[in-house]
Amino acid sequence: MWIFNATNEFAGNPKWLFIYINQCRKDIDAYWMCNDINIVNKVRKLGFKAETYHSNKAEKLKSEAGVFVVHQVKEHIPVKFKNEVVILNLWHGVGIKPIERFVDSPGIRQRIYKKYIKYNEIYRNNQLCLVTSPLMERHFCKMFNLSEDQVVRSGYPANMFDKQMFSSFDHDIRKHKGLNADTKIALYAPTFRDYDMTNFFGQAIPNMPELLTTLKKNNILLIIKMHYLVKKDLNYLAYKKLYGNHPNILFWDNDKDIYEIFDQIDIGIVDYSSIYYDLLASGVQHFIRYIYDYDKYTANRTLVHDYQEMTSGTIASNFDDLLATLNHIESLPLDEQKNETILQQFWQYDLDTDNGFDKIIDTTLNYQIKTLKLPKLYSFDIFDTIIQRKTLKPEGIFFYIKDKLITLKADLPAYVIHNYPRVRSQAESYMRDYYKKSEFVRDDKRLEIKFQDIIDRIQSVYDLTSEQAQLLYDLEIEAELNNVEAKEDKLARLYELLDNNQDAILISDMYLPKDVIIQMLTKVDPKLAELPLYVSSDNGNQKSTSLLYLDVFEDLNYDYAEWIHYGDNKHADVKVPKKLHIKPKHHKLTKFNAYENAILKRNKQYDTFLLTTQLARFREKDHDDLNYYVYGYISSYFVPYVSWSIKKALKENIQTLYFISRDGELLKKIADAIIAAKGYDIQTKYIYGSRKAWRIPSFIDHIDQEFFSVFGNLAGLTNIDSAIKALHISEQEFEQVFPQLQHLKKVGKLTKNDRELIRITAQHNKAYHKLLLDKARQERDIVNDYLRQEIDFNEKFAFVEYWGRGYTQDCLDRLLNNISEQPIDTIFFYARSIYPTMGTAIRYNYTSKMTSLIFIESIFANIPYQSIPGYRRNNDVVEPIIQPKNYDKALYQAMNDILPEFITSFYSKHYINEDELERNFYDFGVDYFRTQPEDDRIVKYFAPLKDAVVLFEPEVEYAPAISYKMASQKLLGKKVQLKTKNKRMSLKRSPQGIQLAYKLYTKYVKKRQGKIVKRLRKHKVITKVKKLIKYVK
Repeated sequence: MWIFNATNEFAGNPKWLFIYINQCRKDIDAYWMCNDINIVNKVRKLGFKAETYHSNKAEKLKSEAGVFVVHQVKEHIPVKFKNEVVILNLWHGVGIKPIERFVDSPGIRQRIYKKYIKYNEIYRNNQLCLVTSPLMERHFCKMFNLSEDQVVRSGYPANMFDKQMFSSFDHDIRKHKGLNADTKIALYAPTFRDYDMTNFFGQAIPNMPELLTTLKKNNILLIIKMHYLVKKDLNYLAYKKLYGNHPNILFWDNDKDIYEIFDQIDIGIVDYSSIYYDLLASGVQHFIRYIYDYDKYTANRTLVHDYQEMTSGTIASNFDDLLATLNHIESLPLDEQKNETILQQFWQYDLDTDNGFDKIIDTTLNYQIKTLKLPKLYSFDIFDTIIQRKTLKPEGIFFYIKDKLITLKADLPAYVIHNYPRVRSQAESYMRDYYKKSEFVRDDKRLEIKFQDIIDRIQSVYDLTSEQAQLLYDLEIEAELNNVEAKEDKLARLYELLDNNQDAILISDMYLPKDVIIQMLTKVDPKLAELPLYVSSDNGNQKSTSLLYLDVFEDLNYDYAEWIHYGDNKHADVKVPKKLHIKPKHHKLTKFNAYENAILKRNKQYDTFLLTTQLARFREKDHDDLNYYVYGYISSYFVPYVSWSIKKALKENIQTLYFISRDGELLKKIADAIIAAKGYDIQTKYIYGSRKAWRIPSFIDHIDQEFFSVFGNLAGLTNIDSAIKALHISEQEFEQVFPQLQHLKKVGKLTKNDRELIRITAQHNKAYHKLLLDKARQERDIVNDYLRQEIDFNEKFAFVEYWGRGYTQDCLDRLLNNISEQPIDTIFFYARSIYPTMGTAIRYNYTSKMTSLIFIESIFANIPYQSIPGYRRNNDVVEPIIQPKNYDKALYQAMNDILPEFITSFYSKHYINEDELERNFYDFGVDYFRTQPEDDRIVKYFAPLKDAVVLFEPEVEYAPAISYKMASQKLLGKKVQLKTKNKRMSLKRSPQGIQLAYKLYTKYVKKRQGKIVKRLRKHKVITKVKKLIKYVK
């Protein structure tokens, strides 16, 4: 079974072979198939079998067919065709123009290339192509990429068929026009001009009335057949409407096959179309070569052979020449020898074959479909696919330049320096717009801008010198080279393909010069610079317009089974290649999330781009949200401060930094990671201590006032047992020293007054002071031994705390100076302390920022043990008493694992100002916690953390959820103690119903309460009562 098709027409070589097979080869079951039901009905009326492509019967036929006969390299091959189907391509014209894979018409290049991208392996295995001479065989094998065994050597069925044997319409066109038998018939069938698709006819026939006069005078019927691509030419349509009924001109109906009347043509008026050769093969001897636009046509289209040599007939170089030639129609010169030579050159196989139809059929039946397996082509976008910027966004590069200009104190206008990112972006946008809208002005089809164009625009607008412009140019290239890095996942895929000997290329829409991109690739891996590289800045064509993909097709002489492209841009890397039948492998471009954008918005500098990009890249490879919370949030609270502490310690010639439990555990781990990353020469050590362990032993000869302050040991008392514990005495000692407080034993929960009574009584009780100093003296021995054991007093050392009043330091300072024979400075580093340096208690502060840091305690408290209550002896060693406790194990482990990873990455970069970046990150982190307590990660991972800020208080969650019971009491107007350190955070943790109720309460009830109170205050009766009370007083 053979299926025939000529798009949606019943025409061309397939038509005539189809008719021949129906008439002469009953061994073949032939069906005409297309999408036009009118054509199907037309073929059926002629007595032949036909189906639409998608009819039920057609679906079955396609699965059974053995040969698919066409007149072109098909853009669509039915899916149901099996691999056994032979595609017999009879083509539609010989000639001297490049076709198919070598077509140089921009208008149809995309259509041609895309079908080869999709079906190339089928073409190479299943396709047979009809060629008509050795010259055309070489031509078609090159144009179609055919092997020698893929050709059928014969003539064209449209020329070989005896037209007297078939007609699908009335051939007597002279009679139709009312003309006599002596009327000569001329055919003008011009080829299309892709550079002038809608107005060429007006140039070809500038004066239709004069042409008609000439035709009538010389008894000529001129048939004008337009190419289907230009049948909507405006002048043609106008002339057709005006002169369609004129007896000497026939505007040909393309629904009728012009080849059916080729035997009636006397004169061919030809240009560059292959129809010249068909007319010659059909017996036409007289030709007029109407080539009024020869120079323009050959400037836009390549001819593979000399036009003058490979065609015959009188040359008419303009319209007047055409009219003059028509006026001498009876005496047209005839070069029979040249016609015969051209016939041999283009139709030799037809002339040498007795029955060309059977040769075509038999060669097709004997063709063995090949099993050639072609390789695949892989292309990779460059930026954000195999390499990426350390700034994530290109904008970060512009901030690099701005910050460098400031650092260099460059001699440029202040506006340019301080607004450079905007200046640079505007210049690029302007140049892109100019290129789009100035093709005719520039007389250049280039669409991609050049980097130099951008710099030139800035120079022009801001009146810069050449040296200033060159500085901007050099800084941007420097920035690009300094900020390029591998995109590991796609690079790994590329290397995998190369290791398997697959063909891979790099392709990019980029304004940067090609040599700069090669430098960037080389910096990532010299192997990348060895790959074929296609860059829009090189020739002006872009992926986004498909032209750069087409350039690749041509340059590689595409011969692959399929083309797979990797890229991130939805348009240039997905939509455009998909239209070309390139299979896109899209990956999403990483973007800054809301948190990272907030960091960037706060301090939009190059260094901040590096930081936020680091966070974004972490999200790419680690999708654990808890890990990101540690990496991006917790790091800001500690890493900048600890880094400063180390740098400050080095500056002060400190040899060892001590970190005190419990807060010091996390701080030491951070310090060790920073020291390793930076290669600092300083030691760290973790020691166990606490207010609880050191406070009382530090009382040498008196009890300090802090002990009795609202922040001291007696803060946070809940009942009499906690009071006795806080007083650091036994129950028996309590009875002896505080007989006046015995009544409190009968009290369950201590009131505020009860707590104040205990504090005042203890503060003024001399017996208690004496007892406590005795206890301090006894306990100090083991504390002193521990400190001597752990601290090297022969070197300069310091302690790293985080924040607080500085009281723990005061206690340690007394202990150390009590141990030491010489006065010793007890140096402490703080993010912020309340107390300044006092005496030998030296305090270095990182910031004066007054944002509350109490929330940090909840993070410090998340360790496996409680604050150290004291020490014990184990033979000759003093050990801390460690008491385990519950904690968030997942968060604890994440901080252990993730913070060193953050530090390694953070300190691997080259910042313009590392100290400034650290401080900005720290300030942002603590401010963000204060202003954004409803952040999902803070609510999820931080709010549940437990801590007891005040001594002897039980640990409680930082921001527990609000229960329905508490909410209902609040709505009823009752006072409810929420027991949260942040109401907004607690609300966010609460059930949705409570959150909604709070919104309604805030919006309606609370506002109305305020209005009612205001109204009552202004009410006359209330005003008079207030005045009366005041008067009485």
